[in-house]
Amino acid sequence: MRKPAGLFIFLGLGIYGWIEFEALIFVGNAIGGFLSFIGIFLTAFIGLFLIRKLNKRVFAAWQKDRENNKHGLSKLAEGLSILLGGLLLLIPGYFTDLIGLICMLPFIRTLIGSIIIANFADLRIFSDLRNRHHQYSNNMNDNPPNSPEPTIITIDGDYTEKK
Repeated sequence: MRKPAGLFIFLGLGIYGWIEFEALIFVGNAIGGFLSFIGIFLTAFIGLFLIRKLNKRVFAAWQKDRENNKHGLSKLAEGLSILLGGLLLLIPGYFTDLIGLICMLPFIRTLIGSIIIANFADLRIFSDLRNRHHQYSNNMNDNPPNSPEPTIITIDGDYTEKK
């Protein structure tokens, strides 16, 4: 039986709105209403600044790795995490700002980006990157990338026959 997705989306948005409202009241009581209102806009500008600064650095390193025939996805994962964090900082609200800042932390970026890539792995861009990454990382020294010979992948394992 099919679950009603509209109900889950409606409940999710309702819970999200309630959490954002409570966070705004909490911050407003702590620092004042005017400063909390200004803080919402300030975090949006911080998000834009961080997206521009960090993504340039991460994607430049990713491009450099691609030029050296290193097809690791860790730099791409970091870039996606920074992009998600910056977009969450652009959305008004302190709860989304907190999640956006968590996405920007250097030691968590690759993990969050890997989760994003794993969840959207069915999209063509990610599956193509994943296939290239596996092909080149497994047999990088065996065959150069433009070699006419096919890449041979060996799978080791134990075989037992059932009776």
